[in-house]
Amino acid sequence: MTEGETQLERGAFRRGPGGRPTRQEAERRHRELLETAKRLLLERGWEGTSIDEISRQSGVAKRFLYARYPDKASLFVAAVAQFRDEQIGALGALETPPDDVEEGLLELGRRMMAIALRDETLAIVRLFLAEAPRMRDYAKIFAESFPRRGLSGISRFMAAYAERGVLTLDDPEFAAQHFAMLVIGAPQRLAMLGHRDSPEKEERRLRSAVKLFLDGCRRRP
Repeated sequence: MTEGETQLERGAFRRGPGGRPTRQEAERRHRELLETAKRLLLERGWEGTSIDEISRQSGVAKRFLYARYPDKASLFVAAVAQFRDEQIGALGALETPPDDVEEGLLELGRRMMAIALRDETLAIVRLFLAEAPRMRDYAKIFAESFPRRGLSGISRFMAAYAERGVLTLDDPEFAAQHFAMLVIGAPQRLAMLGHRDSPEKEERRLRSAVKLFLDGCRRRP
C-alpha cells in the first residue's frame, strides 16, 4: 500500500458472551471505520466518497455506522480527531524533557514540524478547512476540544520545565498554543501552498521561534 493507505489489520471477528462483539473487537472495528473514512475522503474527496463505500470497505454495517454517526460530516470530524490523537502519541517519546530547556524545545519543535509537514497531515488540513463551512457545528466542537486534546502533549512537556523552575507559565495550555503557532504556523501554511523552505532555513526559523518563546517564558533571576 502507498503512504496514506495503511489500514488497521482486520483480524478475525471476535465475539463475547451472547454473540456480541467483545469490547476490544468493537474498539478495533471503530478504529478501522474511522481509518477507512479518512483514507477514502483523502483519495476521492468529499463528493466522491459515500457512506455506502465507507461501510463496504470498513466492513461495518450501515445501521451500526448511523447509530453512532448521523452523517458523513460527523464521521469525518471523528476521523480527523482520531488522526490528531494518534499524532499526539508521536510526541510521547519526549516524556522526560532534557535538562537544557532550549535543546528540549528544539527537539519538541522538530517532532512537531515532522508531523505538521507530512503529506497526509497537509491533505487532511486542506480537506478539513475546505469542508468546515458545511459542518459548522461539528467543526466548532472539534475546535473547542483541540486545546485540551491536540496540545496536551506539548503543555505537559512545558509544565515539566515549569515544575523545575526553568519556565514561568501562568497557563501551560495557553503557552502550548503560542509555541505551536510559532513553530509550525508559517511552515505549514507555506507547505499547504506547495512550498517548502530548505532544511537549513526551516532549522533557522525553528531556532528563532524557540528563542522568541524563551524570551517571554524563561524564568528570570
